[in-house]
Amino acid sequence: MWFVIVSLCVIHIWSIEHKNRWLFYVSKAMPVVLMSALAYQSSDSYSDYSFLIALGLLVSAIGDLFLMHPKDKFLPGLVSFFVAHLVYGYAFFSQADEHFTHWVPAILFSLGLIIYLLLLPTLDKMRAPVAVYSVAILLMAWGAIEVWIDVRNPFAGYAAMGALVFIVSDVVLAVDRFRSSSAFSRHVIMVTYYTAQILLTLSALAESYR
Repeated sequence: MWFVIVSLCVIHIWSIEHKNRWLFYVSKAMPVVLMSALAYQSSDSYSDYSFLIALGLLVSAIGDLFLMHPKDKFLPGLVSFFVAHLVYGYAFFSQADEHFTHWVPAILFSLGLIIYLLLLPTLDKMRAPVAVYSVAILLMAWGAIEVWIDVRNPFAGYAAMGALVFIVSDVVLAVDRFRSSSAFSRHVIMVTYYTAQILLTLSALAESYR
């Protein structure tokens, strides 16, 4: 299964430069759908961590479908990923200790605010949606890092790395869409996006064997 997933990721990234629209559309969401199936297979119940990650992956795949739509469906895509991050965040915080740190959200939200302010002049009508989405992904990352601080095991490490790489992917996406677009940035977006989702899937698989 992993060979198929990675192969589809590579095919999609290759299709960006070669402008093969058929491969581009078919390959984009499919790896994330397969990752969702893997995570779901390792879950035991609807409240299980692996099930929540599987659900987040599935909602992310819906977001992928919106973002690759020939017409501009950026806002529905943003809403889909907003929901996905809420699901991921709930999964992480459900595994974390009740004693939360103060420095993790302070650093994350400070960096998030700086990036948002840099993008603000070009956001126009997307100011509020981007702000709300930013809060969701930063909360998700906070939850993942809290789990890693608490337990320090492979599943927590994969989750924390996945959350941070997801932020990198979204920052590049925001710069590409609202500041300056380039073909190279699209490659970076997809490499980091797939890497983040793979790490989150690995966290679900590792959690099932704890």
